[in-house]
Amino acid sequence: MFRGLVFVGLLSMAPSLAMAQQPCTTDSRRVVDELYRHMLERTADAGSQGWVDRLNSGTTVREIVRQIAQSPEHMQRFFNASEGATANENAVATLYRHILSRQPDAGGLRVMTDQANRQGRAAVVDSIVNSAEYTRTYGDWGVPGSGGVTFCGSGTSATTTTTTSVNTSQMRFADLDRNRNGQIERGEWRGSPRSFAIHDWNNDGVLSGDEVRTGAVPPAGSLEADDYNMSSGDRFSYLDVNNNGYIDRNEWDGSLNTFYDLDTNNDNRITRAELNMGRRANFASLDANGDGRITLGEWSWSHRSFDDMDSNKDGAITQDEFRAGAVPTSGR
Repeated sequence: MFRGLVFVGLLSMAPSLAMAQQPCTTDSRRVVDELYRHMLERTADAGSQGWVDRLNSGTTVREIVRQIAQSPEHMQRFFNASEGATANENAVATLYRHILSRQPDAGGLRVMTDQANRQGRAAVVDSIVNSAEYTRTYGDWGVPGSGGVTFCGSGTSATTTTTTSVNTSQMRFADLDRNRNGQIERGEWRGSPRSFAIHDWNNDGVLSGDEVRTGAVPPAGSLEADDYNMSSGDRFSYLDVNNNGYIDRNEWDGSLNTFYDLDTNNDNRITRAELNMGRRANFASLDANGDGRITLGEWSWSHRSFDDMDSNKDGAITQDEFRAGAVPTSGR
């Protein structure tokens, strides 16, 4: 019990997603589609209508998030027993991404992995969904991974307003900010100089403001915004934040299916060679199953850039959407 209380405290101090002010939506189908794309990493099927009906009957988005994360599909798909001693830790990291839309902080990951080992991953889901961070970020009606969508459920106001100022509770890479001044100088950065440069959107020599705000959208046309335009070397540098020469699973920003495909030797990290070997140069090579659509599990880059290119938000990129995104073959 004490450990659970400690965890709630850790989450209350961890980075949270600053959602933009926007009207709530009455489109329950859209909400469920967003949850399937973000949490199950696939397009919603006919069975998802049950969740739509429950939303319309008053069930909160928070409760649906809980039940999807505790569903047999999620528990089986996002747990890899072959990872042995690190299997629960990696599964917990995925829960952070799917529920809180962020990578885990070291303290929270440690506490929650211990809880998973003792009580099971369903208990971890409860702790995260009931946490102060989840409440502050989404409440009962916010939709994780949607970029700020809120369902107009019971008691939800017409607009949802949250803070847009950066502080340590909303900060990416907060553990690197050793002097606690709300920005990250080059000397505090553990990654490579190139990695720092990609994150430094305005080229002022420090990471500050939106550059370190969790959930902030990179400037249009920047390498971080169009990560599919990065060279293999830049993509590797960008992701290898701890500069250990590998892309660890908790540094990966795309689909777990893609991570496992790239990790050809199954050591739970991606080398430069593995990333380079996984380069795909055109629509046909990305469309691994040949069905004329690219799903998140076939996309080689971030979840965010997939969502940007999926213009009609149906969970797949068509040939027309791919052409509209102008993904080049150079630099890959």
